Amino acid sequence: MVQIRPIRGLRFKNDGSLDFAKLITPPYDVIDEQMQEAFYQKSPYNIIRLEYGKSSPGDNPERNKYTRAAETLSTWRRDGIIMQENNPSVYLYEQHFEIDQQHYVRESLFCAVSLSPLEKGEVIPHEETMSKPKADRLELLRHCETNLSPIFVLYEDEGGFLEERFANLKRSVPPAVDFFDFEGQQHRVWALSEAQQIEELQRFFANKSLFIADGHHRYETALHFYQEKKALQGGEAPGYDHVLMSLVNIHNPGLLVYPTHRLITRSSLHTEEVLRALSAHFEVHKYAEPTSREDLDRWLHLHQTSAVAENLAFGLYTPEKELYNLVLRQDLAEEAKPYPWMDTVVLQELVFFTVFGVGGKERKDDPVLVYMKDEWEAKKMIDRGEARYLFFVNKPPVEEIIHYAGQGIRMPQKSTYFYPKFVTGLIMLKLGE
Repeated sequence: MVQIRPIRGLRFKNDGSLDFAKLITPPYDVIDEQMQEAFYQKSPYNIIRLEYGKSSPGDNPERNKYTRAAETLSTWRRDGIIMQENNPSVYLYEQHFEIDQQHYVRESLFCAVSLSPLEKGEVIPHEETMSKPKADRLELLRHCETNLSPIFVLYEDEGGFLEERFANLKRSVPPAVDFFDFEGQQHRVWALSEAQQIEELQRFFANKSLFIADGHHRYETALHFYQEKKALQGGEAPGYDHVLMSLVNIHNPGLLVYPTHRLITRSSLHTEEVLRALSAHFEVHKYAEPTSREDLDRWLHLHQTSAVAENLAFGLYTPEKELYNLVLRQDLAEEAKPYPWMDTVVLQELVFFTVFGVGGKERKDDPVLVYMKDEWEAKKMIDRGEARYLFFVNKPPVEEIIHYAGQGIRMPQKSTYFYPKFVTGLIMLKLGE
């Protein structure tokens, strides 16, 4: 039984003295060093100082980016830069954005959700996790004891219960937060504290299954941290038994998902050897190099026909600037296999492991695989010699992935790229209070 809870959320003060567009960031896992520095320069109060702080020469166990994050958070709260909601609330959130000149609105609910072991099936993962990101997030959580960004979670509701509440609310109440960010996206937040409204939402979500879209590492970290606190406090840690989530209906019109393409950064195999090995499982069709982003987009639209067994196909781009369409052989597709016939799984099992020798250990401990959303930028990495082979995958079928997740089957890491990301620094949750 899923238990959602209201929270006294932490958020930046909204008295007009702060420019919210200069305070927020994307999630830590999409920030590189250049972006990190740019966010540091935007404002002395940018959330980057908490979410993804810089390391410094001379850092040690007593003084490091995690201790600095905790000190900064304490200072901002003391100085009133970050305020805490007066009343326990849940937060209705709208994220407005443009794609291909079309306007989208994604609606969601920020709240706390009681932690539940993954084996119970109340909160369900859909991707593999890696040890290094979990170690980093755990250290940050130990020092700050605060969820700085929500875990992005999906639920199924064809009736649009939450969307109806948005429509009713917007007719009568102005948002508590309303601003445009550095990418031109609009963020609007309403805080709901009426007990009757919250109880209605709790009843609605009680029998829902929640599927993690983004934030697998943070959820597993939250579970680990809760167990640590229980051990330290003699078996009970009620202030730590929940985590901040933002819940999105899988049928919401603003829920967009994109593929994340894969690059093999190094390999001793020549292209001829790779193609020979691939031909055991795929029909291999050769095409000329796409010479523009538009060229590549057209090719992908024409040839990336399916992520699942029927007509499953994906692309390969090589150091010779040649493009190949790899179509799963139908005699293979019709066989019963111990894993789902989806393109990211087939890549992992029949290509990365069988052809390149990249198995579970290499995926966890060795950056031989790089993941990129932007197809053209990924191609340019091959052209510059920064990677050896690029595999283009299809738009992920979310309902299919959730179907497998419900059976306990996880997809390979980064099988989905939900867009846009939830920003960090909008609503935060202090644990233990």
